[in-house]
Amino acid sequence: MPDTKKEHEPDEKNPFIKQTIIEDNKERNKKVISAACLAIVFGMVAGPSMALTSHIINKNILSKKTKTTIEIPKEETTVESSEEAESSEHVEDIVASAIESIDLNEKNLVQMYESLSKVAEKKDNTIVKISAVTTDTDWFNNTLQNESSCSGIIIAKSGDSLIVLAPNMEKEGGIKVGFYDGSNQEATVIGSDQLTNLMILSVDISSMEEKIKSIEPVVLGNSYQLKKGAFILAVGSPVGVSRSIDIGNITAIDKNASFFDGYGRVIYCDKHLDSIGTFLLDTSGNLVGVVSNLDDSSSISMAYGISDLKVLIENMTNGVGSAYLGVRALDIDKDKAPEGMPSGIYVSEVRTDSPAYNIGIQSGDIISMIGNEEVNSITGFKNIMEKLKPNQVINIKVNRSGKDGFTELNFETTIGARS
Repeated sequence: MPDTKKEHEPDEKNPFIKQTIIEDNKERNKKVISAACLAIVFGMVAGPSMALTSHIINKNILSKKTKTTIEIPKEETTVESSEEAESSEHVEDIVASAIESIDLNEKNLVQMYESLSKVAEKKDNTIVKISAVTTDTDWFNNTLQNESSCSGIIIAKSGDSLIVLAPNMEKEGGIKVGFYDGSNQEATVIGSDQLTNLMILSVDISSMEEKIKSIEPVVLGNSYQLKKGAFILAVGSPVGVSRSIDIGNITAIDKNASFFDGYGRVIYCDKHLDSIGTFLLDTSGNLVGVVSNLDDSSSISMAYGISDLKVLIENMTNGVGSAYLGVRALDIDKDKAPEGMPSGIYVSEVRTDSPAYNIGIQSGDIISMIGNEEVNSITGFKNIMEKLKPNQVINIKVNRSGKDGFTELNFETTIGARS
């Protein structure tokens, strides 16, 4: 289960909130914000988005003739200044007071959910059905074919190509993508990742109808701005059926969860959502999360924040493999650490058959250096891993506890690939 640590604040403030701070008339502020809140409750919940538009990668999709590099800008997660935080708290109090004055009767609630449903419905044409055929043999050596399916979501396009984000599936029999109008097209896998269980597909739509060519991909949003209690829209296969939708709330956000080879955000939802092919949209219709079974022992729905996946998506879309070591690590609390404990990050788990496992790194080891870079935090560890390349030979320095204290060990390893 991921460990929750201190929270980062969102990067920017809503412009209408800034205007409210500047105004001198507090009663007028309350009326303005109350009106804004009513608009939100009745479905006009599309505040200014910090979403990173997918057209950045739309212009650079891989083609059969040329290979271009696609770059997806990443959000900053710096904590806001104390002055900004104080102003934010003041406005939140006013907003909360305004919301309390709203009469949420049955009619209002119906209108609110209808408005939220319309946001999801507008993105329905970006949802596709992914079908894969696998073959097997029975006891009599007869060939058997099995078809498995799930949902994917269109995240980019350029010319005659659509780029689809989907759960990783068996690919031996080929993969087909089914569109909202019932049409189907063969797809090519251009990247996959074994840790998040995701893959990127490219679909040639040059011979398809204009309505397919005119599909606007979903915008990759900013999951760093999500807050507890916010409405969230689940699309794809939230109830196990392709092209279904569900509406719920964010119940918790673990902003420093430990993943293999890094860390990131885990979004918890109040609904039990299918973990294969379900995607989370904010109330502006932007993609902010990908539901995944991050903890096999838990029945709670958890999702990766999309902002933490953007480097991975960029690498997969470009056909570039991401570095793979296979360790889950935690920061060391220096105030609580025993005297003499070396600096570094604490290895809490090593993935079986990973490069780290195969060279002998163990749970309980403290990684202090990778190559010529010191490792002092899981943030630094993640940054180092994102710079490494598959098949790169590198030295890893660890400290291992024993009866006589810590012993320094050096492991030379070939970095693996997450595909």
